Amino acid sequence: MAKSTLPRICVCLGAPSLAAMEGLVENLNGSHLAYELRLDYLQDTNDLEGRLHQMLTRLHLSQTIATCRRAEAGGFFQGTVEQQVELLAAAVRAGCQRVDLEFESVLSAGPAVLRQFAPAKVIVSYHNFRETRSLRGIYRQLARLPVAAIKIATQARHLRDNLQIHRLLKAHRRQSPKLVALAMGPCGIPSRVLALRWGSQLTYASPGNHAGTATGQLAVEHMRSVYRVDRLDRRTRLYAVVGSHASMSLSPTMQNAAFQAKRVNAVYLPCETKQLADFLALARELNFLGFSVTMPFKRAILRHLDWVDPLAARIGACNTVAFRHGKRLGWNTDAAAVVEVLAKRLRLAGSRVLILGAGGAGRAAAYALRAEGAEVLIADGREQAARKLARGTSAQLVPWEETGNLEVDAVINATPVGMAPYPDGIPVDLARLRVRVVFDLVYSPLETRLLHEARGRGLITITGLEMLAAQGARQFEIWTGQSAPRALMEQALRHAIHQGATS
Repeated sequence: MAKSTLPRICVCLGAPSLAAMEGLVENLNGSHLAYELRLDYLQDTNDLEGRLHQMLTRLHLSQTIATCRRAEAGGFFQGTVEQQVELLAAAVRAGCQRVDLEFESVLSAGPAVLRQFAPAKVIVSYHNFRETRSLRGIYRQLARLPVAAIKIATQARHLRDNLQIHRLLKAHRRQSPKLVALAMGPCGIPSRVLALRWGSQLTYASPGNHAGTATGQLAVEHMRSVYRVDRLDRRTRLYAVVGSHASMSLSPTMQNAAFQAKRVNAVYLPCETKQLADFLALARELNFLGFSVTMPFKRAILRHLDWVDPLAARIGACNTVAFRHGKRLGWNTDAAAVVEVLAKRLRLAGSRVLILGAGGAGRAAAYALRAEGAEVLIADGREQAARKLARGTSAQLVPWEETGNLEVDAVINATPVGMAPYPDGIPVDLARLRVRVVFDLVYSPLETRLLHEARGRGLITITGLEMLAAQGARQFEIWTGQSAPRALMEQALRHAIHQGATS
């Protein structure tokens, strides 16, 4: 049996047949990867040893971990511990170099069961799919066993649960047996990206966007190309996006592409939480140097800042924070981005601009354009919100039902109308509205129905992707002091949206 150092990224293969697992591997650039074979996913385990040996030989897989997770440990195998052990032993005879056996099975069968997998190395694993509790006691129990490595994976219900993983890895970085630790779920994504940097022997990934075996797993190509997880070191600077749906954000793709292009040793993470204080605790302990703020925290973050850009203060929302000399400084780059992209097509001073939507994006656009001397008209189905914004910006209030009867230079859609997965919506009737420039802040899909109809009428159009890239570029410049690679950032976003639409 070949003996070599286990690669540090392990791809989890969960499929109903060996042929399907083989297909997943063939679709990957498999160099410097390990593979975890989830045998509990298989619908047919007859002659497993022979068929698995043939698959490993065909694919030239030299680093594999056989796992057969029982139902009580979060897997799909319904058999006894004895049957589980026999399947794993068959996988070793077929050529698997390592076996992952959950702690529950070791407790049931006794530590002597570990000798049945020789000459394979054994990883004993503990999973908690409900929460992250104190991990020291669990570690001490596992460390007493005669195994090559320990794996601890717990569900992150809060971002601060990542800190328990960080502290555990820091405390046992150079000890034996070797330690693998991570937090599962969307809140646990930071631990998956930073695991190797913190000292974990492995981090786990899925073979594709929709083929994970645990919540929070990222596609292996995403882990390698976007986050460069195996290249992060102690000098790597940390940035993030925080919000209630941050795990779905495209900003990591954009910002990490910019860091790589400019050779900045930094990584930008998605930090998903429903409590701002939860993120701030994480950022403080891990020494984040800056972060983006998305819904619902753009207003709440203001009271945690030491300085706020005057325009952001007038808007009452901040989407960009940088740490300088121990102080938290805040800006609103949405506002600057609206001006930047619209000014390329229109002389703003004296122009009439209709803004559809009085939420955060609409507020940023209204304040920014009024500061440039534009005449702003506000419309929103929520009349009270529209009235408040119009009053605060000295703009004109327009009833929603009358938006199609206007003559303006530009219209900005700052509502979610037309956004995937409901792309058929359109916020205004262009057949009646007299306008030259149509600007849609929605970026998924890339061409909304509003923009499609506008192009058909020969109007000038601006995509939400251009806006997203512009605000992200300004964030990059605030954090690094370097000029942003804007074209590359927009290209990275375009590729990510295309991949999401086709995967």
